Amino acid sequence: MDKKEGAFLKLQLEGIVCTGCAQDMETILNNTDGILKASVSFADGTVSIQYDPEVIDKKQVFYTVRKLGFKTKIIEG
Repeated sequence: MDKKEGAFLKLQLEGIVCTGCAQDMETILNNTDGILKASVSFADGTVSIQYDPEVIDKKQVFYTVRKLGFKTKIIEG
């Protein structure tokens, strides 16, 4: 099965305090239906997410990150 390229969203995170938090967040997002790839940068305080808009929309992706306990804002996408 080929992975789709999908749509892209980059969020600024507020409240990420350790690399462990970043790794946990990445694992949870990568196991979310419709998210093709998530990459969290602890150093930059950002998360880059590639997603399938036929499965999950931009708003759902945004709120999925918010539900993990982080204040977020869209910086790209």
